[in-house]
Amino acid sequence: MSKTWSHIDILIRILHIIIMLGFIGAYFTGDNEDLHQVHMMFGYVLLISITARVIWHFLSPRISSTTPFGIKKRSNIAINAIKKSLSYSNFKSIFSKNSIHSISVALFQTSIVLIFLVIPIVVGLGYATEHVNFSLKDLHEFFANLFLALVLLHVLTLILNSIFAKRFQGWSMLKMTFSDAKITKFAALFLLIVIGTFSFFYLRM
Repeated sequence: MSKTWSHIDILIRILHIIIMLGFIGAYFTGDNEDLHQVHMMFGYVLLISITARVIWHFLSPRISSTTPFGIKKRSNIAINAIKKSLSYSNFKSIFSKNSIHSISVALFQTSIVLIFLVIPIVVGLGYATEHVNFSLKDLHEFFANLFLALVLLHVLTLILNSIFAKRFQGWSMLKMTFSDAKITKFAALFLLIVIGTFSFFYLRM
């Protein structure tokens, strides 16, 4: 059977949704003492999801039919988009439709790279605040707010890019498909079981 290579599969889509819900859950439970255990659970779910995404980046080309974009690929896309926006010969052209589109693409890819880098810092500082030194709470909140700013940048540039493309580009990360290789679907199911089991027992601790 011939493989149809892509950079998005069902596992990546599920991870994207889990990361999105994990961020929302962690952010809005952060200041509620009664939901502190839930807040910590969301933080660990984020860390599990990012770890799984990194592992899948290296594993999927060998066992599945996808070649996910990594930090290097997205950084190159962002750099090329910036170069394209700066290639215009005069100041007026920088504010042209094509230039703004290129800048938006660059910021979109940059936001993804920075989100992946900031999540482990936020979770690590959250753990250190809880178990090592409570004085790290302000630093934890600073990076949590930085994370929020990056998410907002991600969403805004997604909307702007969708306007330029005249179609909602985020649909590719939300539309579930079951045409992937069996190993990919098994990995997605395994991930859901791991996160579900972890969340259940963590909240019962």
